[in-house]
Amino acid sequence: MDPSRPLLRRGAFLSSSVHAATALLLVVVVLVLVTLLRLPLSTSPHAAATLTDQKPQEQTCDPTSPLDCADPRLFHLMMRSAIEAFPAVHFARFGRPVPGEPPSSSCDMAWRARSDSDSPSKATTKDYRRFAIARDPHTCAYSVLSIGDYHSGPNARKPRPGATNATIATPPPPALSRSQFIQGAYIAYLGGGDRCKPMPHYLRSLLCALAEARYLNRTLVLDLTLCLAASYAAPGTGGMPEEGKRLAFYIDVEHLHSQVPIIEERQFWADWDSWGVQGQLRARLIEDTKLAPIKSSKVRDTLIVRKFGDVEPGNYWYNVCEGEAKHLLRPSRSVMRWVPSLMHIVDDIISRMQPAFDSVHMNAKGEDLRQRVEEVLGGGRQVYVAGEGVNSALLESLKAKRIIHYLDEFEDLWGTDSKWFLEMKRLNGGVPVEFDGYMREVVDREVFLKGKKKVEVLR
Repeated sequence: MDPSRPLLRRGAFLSSSVHAATALLLVVVVLVLVTLLRLPLSTSPHAAATLTDQKPQEQTCDPTSPLDCADPRLFHLMMRSAIEAFPAVHFARFGRPVPGEPPSSSCDMAWRARSDSDSPSKATTKDYRRFAIARDPHTCAYSVLSIGDYHSGPNARKPRPGATNATIATPPPPALSRSQFIQGAYIAYLGGGDRCKPMPHYLRSLLCALAEARYLNRTLVLDLTLCLAASYAAPGTGGMPEEGKRLAFYIDVEHLHSQVPIIEERQFWADWDSWGVQGQLRARLIEDTKLAPIKSSKVRDTLIVRKFGDVEPGNYWYNVCEGEAKHLLRPSRSVMRWVPSLMHIVDDIISRMQPAFDSVHMNAKGEDLRQRVEEVLGGGRQVYVAGEGVNSALLESLKAKRIIHYLDEFEDLWGTDSKWFLEMKRLNGGVPVEFDGYMREVVDREVFLKGKKKVEVLR
């Protein structure tokens, strides 16, 4: 055997083993690096290009699509924006945002807050605003561009109980069937001296009738028209009382019906003529307004009629609630609400002023008003002047130090092209409805009551 041959083979083997071990070590190192770096294992040229060209993908947004106002990130951004924008406001609670208009770039949000931390009152007021929202087209990040004025976000407003989308609430249900009618129990007020009186007088009497109907658990037979007193007539009309006004021009009839069952007078007597006068139904007549309602609580007759005489003031409906009945019948103002159409005008007037405004209700001469405004109201806030006798000369003298507002400044809200006018005309059978003196009084007083600081100036 050639002694050199094994040596040569062993050397070759050792050289190959060293190279193999080195290669194996390199593979292990590469695998470790690949694992740590999470790189693909492909060794193709395409894979190398992929590694070289890989970049983070951009997130794209469609700015015309509706905003997701329920997104918690957007909710928190809107809350922070409100807190930063109104440092003097002490927020108590935020409502969930809802889509605004347009829904692609706005959300509405409501909140409750107090405006003055030093105020002894802990009561909060509710506001709802429209937030203009922008989205970054590459990252979809939200940003708040602006926050609207007071009550600018109506989609976040919680509707009042019993309120509907109609400007004037619908009247009570149509005629009852015979079986429904004869199973009912009714009370009717006939005559009296309450017509064409000032509205507070009429409403006081109406509340008394409603209270007795509720106490006796009977349906009130009610004339849904009324006579407006001459004091509410528009200038130049002769100052005469006006018959034929509808109660639904002023009062939310649907809410009233939900509190105390009522039936329209004409409908009731038509049904009574059909079924009541045939002797199947009985009626009880009461002509003494001092007869206490408790004495009628056991009456089983289908109809109780309270008939009022012609001699005033003993023939006023509200006399039924006086005397012995005073502790039994407690008329509640909560059964009546102003019709939504008038409250919408109130909201629109307030939205055109700064959120925190002061208000003055005057029933005095100009000098008295000027003196009271200067004494009581602090500077820096707008002032709404309500009441009779507001004149331009007086307001101009006050404007030197403050921004003054008054009702006639907003007359476009009930003009012939306003939503109020068109809706009232439609619901009145195509006949235009005048924005009369009592409507003015209601709106004027309600705006006054929304003032931060309220001052009554009496004669």
